[in-house]
Amino acid sequence: MKTRDNTVTGAPEVTISQNFIDRIANKNLEDLEATNLFLFPPRVSDVDALDAPHFVMMANSDGIRTTNVMGVIGYKDERLFIGSRFDAGNDYFFYYMLKKVLNINVIDTEVNMEHQTSFLELLIPLFPKFLNNAMKKGLYKEYRVQKYNDTNIKGAIDFKRHIKKNVPFLGKVAYNTREFSYENHVIHLIRYTIEFIKRRKNLRRILYMNDITKENIHVIEENSLDFDSINVAKTIHRNIRKPIRHGYYFEYQALQRLCIAILRAESNYFNKDSNTEVYGILFDGAWLFEEYINTLIGDQFLHPQNAKGIGRHYLFNGANGLIYPDFISRARLNRKIADAKYKPINNIRGRDYLQLVAYMHRFEAAEGYFIYPFQKSMGKEGNKKLSLLSGVDKTSVRDPNVNVIKLGIGIPSQESDFTAFEKLMLEEKVELKRRMI
Repeated sequence: MKTRDNTVTGAPEVTISQNFIDRIANKNLEDLEATNLFLFPPRVSDVDALDAPHFVMMANSDGIRTTNVMGVIGYKDERLFIGSRFDAGNDYFFYYMLKKVLNINVIDTEVNMEHQTSFLELLIPLFPKFLNNAMKKGLYKEYRVQKYNDTNIKGAIDFKRHIKKNVPFLGKVAYNTREFSYENHVIHLIRYTIEFIKRRKNLRRILYMNDITKENIHVIEENSLDFDSINVAKTIHRNIRKPIRHGYYFEYQALQRLCIAILRAESNYFNKDSNTEVYGILFDGAWLFEEYINTLIGDQFLHPQNAKGIGRHYLFNGANGLIYPDFISRARLNRKIADAKYKPINNIRGRDYLQLVAYMHRFEAAEGYFIYPFQKSMGKEGNKKLSLLSGVDKTSVRDPNVNVIKLGIGIPSQESDFTAFEKLMLEEKVELKRRMI
């Protein structure tokens, strides 16, 4: 079945089974995340709208209603594809954002979320992004028992091994130590995954698409000298039994799950006879659109990521009133604030206004922007400028130099060619930046 985010589908038009609906609908994403389901952002808590229910879809006797989530989700031999409501039918905008944000090219390769029959072909393009995110924390290491037999005793004596090796006594002592090592089951799992992708002629090029990925792969290879493909099954099972739990290595948790899924998918783990788990790749629409906007204006605007502790800001002294501005202009003079809204212009209201005005007051900004998408086929949506009023009974403008402006990004809807679509989106980028200068 194919649908779109934030869309209601009546019961007569629902083509997925009740069994599928019972397994997926009305389930919290945090619960589904324990399965072979990959979420972007990796943690549900990284979504700013923390008070919103995090479901893939809601269901009742009248039909199903999707939320802000896009992507593909499957159970046994059924699959549900959720595209963007701002696409006109070709899903180009959704795929374009994936390409810009995650470097996943699902148009020019065999990978296509809606029609791809192999879940493996959807997982492999995610590997570079997960690898690079994990490697920002450095190479994963853990304690490993090392066995020695020499004169430089620096650990617990292994009497059984000592008697076996050193009788008669010639000066050496058998002992064991616990040392940090990069040669561990996690690094080996990553190495097996790299070797497996290298054998995929149609997808191995993703390992060499940028210098960062190539360098990280080189580091993994240099620190997995005990790598032995004969032990791949043993390594997979050990990683299943010993998932990474340390909070510092959270990015490695996601990479570990992805590597296991890729290697298990190779053995037809995700087929209708053996699969009893939910699987898929899902993207929070608001997060994806915000990150896409960052690729457009990131050179001129700071992009705080409060949920990750990057660029935290507060309304009040003493670290009180944590706030979540999407974008703050880098210029010290004529400061501007921008808020990405993955919603139609008429849905930007109430709380959205209060939030942006608070940001503008906090950062002494004279201009605040709502950046939102709209379908060009629905007509041209021009800029809408709003000015703050003053007084209880007055309707006069408080300050004509302080304004909130709604800026729409037009999504092409008539193009049948993705290259033409990309060209028009680049024109929208230039126009957006021009209007925000």
